[in-house]
Amino acid sequence: MNTGVVEQIKGKLDIVAVISEHVNLTRKGKSFWGLCPFHAEKDASFTVNAEKQVYKCFGCGEGGDVFSFAMKVKGLSFAEVLEEFAQRTGVVLERDRTQANRQERLSANKAFFSAGKAALEFFTRTLASDEGRHARTYLKDRGLSDATIHDFAIGYAPEGWDGLVNYLKKRGVPSEIAAGCGLVIKKEKGGYYDRFRGRVMFPILDLRGEVVAFGGRIIGPGEPKYINSPESPVFEKRKLLYNLNQAKRVIQEQGAVVVEGYMDVVSLANAGFAGAVATLGTALSEDHIRLLKRFTTDITLVFDGDAAGRKAMVRALEPFLATGIIPKVVILPQDKDPDDMARTDINLWKTFVSEARSIWDFMYDESFRGRDPSKFEHQSTILKDLAPMIARENDATVRDLLVERLAVRLGLGIDTVARQVRSKNEQVVLSQGQTKDYTEADLVRLMLFDEQAIQAVKTLNLNLEFKQADTATLAAYLIEHGNCILNDAVCPDAIRSAAAKIIAQGPYEGDGAKALRDNISKLLSLRYDRDMNRLQGLIAEADKTNDKTRLRGLQNEKMALVRAKRNIHTIVAEALEGK
Repeated sequence: MNTGVVEQIKGKLDIVAVISEHVNLTRKGKSFWGLCPFHAEKDASFTVNAEKQVYKCFGCGEGGDVFSFAMKVKGLSFAEVLEEFAQRTGVVLERDRTQANRQERLSANKAFFSAGKAALEFFTRTLASDEGRHARTYLKDRGLSDATIHDFAIGYAPEGWDGLVNYLKKRGVPSEIAAGCGLVIKKEKGGYYDRFRGRVMFPILDLRGEVVAFGGRIIGPGEPKYINSPESPVFEKRKLLYNLNQAKRVIQEQGAVVVEGYMDVVSLANAGFAGAVATLGTALSEDHIRLLKRFTTDITLVFDGDAAGRKAMVRALEPFLATGIIPKVVILPQDKDPDDMARTDINLWKTFVSEARSIWDFMYDESFRGRDPSKFEHQSTILKDLAPMIARENDATVRDLLVERLAVRLGLGIDTVARQVRSKNEQVVLSQGQTKDYTEADLVRLMLFDEQAIQAVKTLNLNLEFKQADTATLAAYLIEHGNCILNDAVCPDAIRSAAAKIIAQGPYEGDGAKALRDNISKLLSLRYDRDMNRLQGLIAEADKTNDKTRLRGLQNEKMALVRAKRNIHTIVAEALEGK
């Protein structure tokens, strides 16, 4: 897919018209203003520039082009938005073999979507019929309103073995397709029978609103309590969250709360809390987190107050470590779940959510529970508990803060704790007392508009000097691919979205050439300082052991770095000139 096709599509689209489908815009001068769809606000801070074909929110910082807007507001990938806009503008996409295969899969998936839609009709009609009387009573006893039952399209699978089989046949859905998406099961001796029988049915929708699976809950006693559709070409449990399609706009404004089951989500919505989603019988994974990250970084996890719930909380931290997100945690009172609280005290639930604390706060409390940090053996145990998890935290600034906090609670020096916290081959380097440094952000912005900046960063091997997780990822991609590929379908969506937000700010204001020299010089200077500090430690060791040969070699290395730092502006100038 070449970038020319993307630009051709952009040229045929009016960003104002596209955004107006989601935001009520009012013209003021050359720009259009409205309430931001990505966060809650009373005064309009969201602006669209028709001339530059970009949008920017001065409230939450979101920004980009028409593609990034559609990706963000709909939660779709770049490839999905490209397909949608191509159909809208009549632009024919040139497809390589991979894309052609994907298109074939999309066509095949339409048959599964049709089967899911037909099954949904069957289940909802059955719930409204005489056969569904018992199920309606069950739902009413759970406190659900007719509006909630309708909003979640809850249905009922009757007790018989072939009710859905026969209905799908009448609707022209091949039994092989129905079996392929788990609605029916093939008999050994031929024929098919219904998978779901005598269960309240919850449809599972993807982000486009297509029915991809179902969850069925038994009415009354019996096991298993829940049955989910098996995975299929359109349903992967680790890539979907129940209710995300319906709740995504609320989540963009208020954040996401992850609970355990369908009834937790439905009961909370019934009580007026619309921002809950649930996993589908699996633990929360990195794929789930990346999916939620399309809409928010404000994620709250809910756990039971018993020992099992606390252990689940410890396990839940792992998939977040590489995502740049620190979730919050709610620990419920024992013998309470979200469904109970929704029916008995929704205000108490809202208080729990509003007062949720960082998962790291809970992790520290759990590790310190029942231990005396003044005792050596307990200090050692706590360090062994927490140091490996801190080391796997991907954000260097967060690691620094966690190390500092642990040192204070243990009554130890920061260096002592830092030595225990290692991230693969890199020792944690603490940056205490510093204000926010915009060097990396400014340099990435310059790189997005100037290939010379990318080449200089590459020449000086500064890719490892980007320590902030968001800028490091984007800088690494720019160094490897350059900035001309950001409109291509092979660019990861997270990279494209991050780049689009920066590009929406426009080129660097002021003297860009000077800013480029200054920011590169600062990163290079920081590397020299770090290397000199490392060498000084080695020099002290060599001096202590009276290893004169090693001592001279290390001193020469340090002097070379001192000279390089003195000539840093010349080194940077030559790199910018391509020497």
